[in-house]
Formats: sequence, C-alpha cells, structure tokens
Amino acid sequence: MRSDNDAANDAAIDLERFELRLFPADPPATADIQVEERRLPYEPTVAAFSPALSRVVERFGLPERPLVMALEDDGEEEFQVLSGARWIRAAREAGMDRIPVRAVELSEVSGAFLALVLNQQWTADVAAQADALQALLEHGLDEEELAKASGLGRGRVRRLSTLLELHPVLRQALRAGRLKPQVAFAAAGLSPESQEALAVVYEQEGELTTADLRNLPELATGDAEAEAEAEGAAGDPPPAEDAGDGAGGLAGLPTVTASEDAATRARRQAEELLRTLEQAQVPGEIRDRVAEVVEQLSLVTV
Repeated sequence: MRSDNDAANDAAIDLERFELRLFPADPPATADIQVEERRLPYEPTVAAFSPALSRVVERFGLPERPLVMALEDDGEEEFQVLSGARWIRAAREAGMDRIPVRAVELSEVSGAFLALVLNQQWTADVAAQADALQALLEHGLDEEELAKASGLGRGRVRRLSTLLELHPVLRQALRAGRLKPQVAFAAAGLSPESQEALAVVYEQEGELTTADLRNLPELATGDAEAEAEAEGAAGDPPPAEDAGDGAGGLAGLPTVTASEDAATRARRQAEELLRTLEQAQVPGEIRDRVAEVVEQLSLVTV
C-alpha cells in the first residue's frame, strides 16, 4: 500500500519534470543594453501608471532596468517586455530616445512563464499575465501544473484564464490600460452577445464602467427567487466560498442592488480583509477568493 510520502514524492517528481519544460538547463545569457524606444512595444498594461514616475526618470534617470526578451521580426530585432512596462512608459514620457534595459535570451515558453510570474505582484498587469498564460497553454502546458510552478495558485490561474474568452476589443482595451481589471473579469463571464454589446459601448464612449455592465439585459433581469433573496438581504457580506469563481458569480449581482448601503459596507469590509491578508502574507488562494468578492461588490456599489 502506498504511503502519503510516496504520493508526495511522486507529485514532486511530476512538478520537476514539468518545470524542465519551463526553465532553461543553464542560466540564460543576459546583457545590459540601450534600446531605441521605437523597438520596444507600447502594448504592455500600465493601468496604474503615475506621472510622478516620469518626473523621477527626468531627475534621477531610470532607477531599474526593464527586463526584455529579444524577438526576430522581419530581420530587425524587436523586444518583448517581460517586466518593467511602467518604467518604459515613464522613460518615453520623459523624452528618452534610448532606454536602458536588461535583455535575456530565452525560449518563447520560458519567456512567457517568466512574464506570468514577474507580473503577479501588480494587479494592474492582468493583461500581461493573461497573454503569458495563453502562450503557455497554446504550447500544451497544463493549467494546474502552471499554477503550482508559478506560485499563482489554482484560483488566480483559473481567473486569468477567463480573460482568454474576453471580446478582442475589450481585451485590447485591457492591454492598453483603458479597461479596469475588475470590469474585464466581470465582462469575461458574460455571454458573447453581452460582450459584443459592451464592445460597441466601449468603441462609442471610449470607456467601460460597471454601470454599463449593470445595464445589460443579462444582468438587469432576475427571476422571482433572486428578487426574494434581494428583499431579504442582510447587511453582512457573503462568505468567500459562496462568492463564485471570478466573474462566474455574476449571476447573483442584481440581487445585491436592493440594499445599496449594505453592499457598500460589505465591500469596505472585504477590502479591509484583503489588505489584512496581504499584510499577513496569507497564502494566495485565500487572498484570491477575497479579491473576487471585492471585484463583484464593486459592480453593485458606487
């Protein structure tokens, strides 16, 4: 009979084999170089960019080198940004024609995995993470093993994977920093017809808000049971395990709007809990579930 230790050893071996596909056999070659601004893409998400960063670059120079990976494009070397998109934008706005970067030689799979891991600390970089996750999945890598190897956890990877179903117009808006991550996650859980309607609104208005989502027929109507739940809603926030997975819990959103004050209070309590979990460095799975609750409550509060 196999023991728990045997099962744990087998799991460790499987993870090690999986990581061999992600990590190079030897440390990759790196070089600190100056790259022409035009050869760096403008797409990486920088939704949390602050103009203060460009002033820092103007006065002190670039405090850290963005990490990039060289790509071949019609004979001219281009670069993919793995981390540091904020500093690239700051350097652009500070008027730098050549930007100091650290270039690393990696395979496409290793580069995508590195981008997935390096961007996890920035909530605004979900577009970069989603793009990296898509590249890894297209190479046949397993979602659950990626969750273990990256340290993101199953909940985070599962939520990121919902963005792969986001309407192309909305996904590009997310990449450009014009669509808030919580709105993107919510929209990704809607039907293709609703997403198409949201894309039209975005193209007409140049932005998309939670109010636009609430105005959709898919979210604006509810059955009698949902209405009864709304009438009897208490002021306490829903427990994390009942919140649903990512945008998938949107079906119950209209029921919360019956008590605006209670929803606002619930959101504030959830945000405070999330900050406490982050300060205490509680494992990512738990933080992700609370973050999902915060995102859903943001759809029903002003």
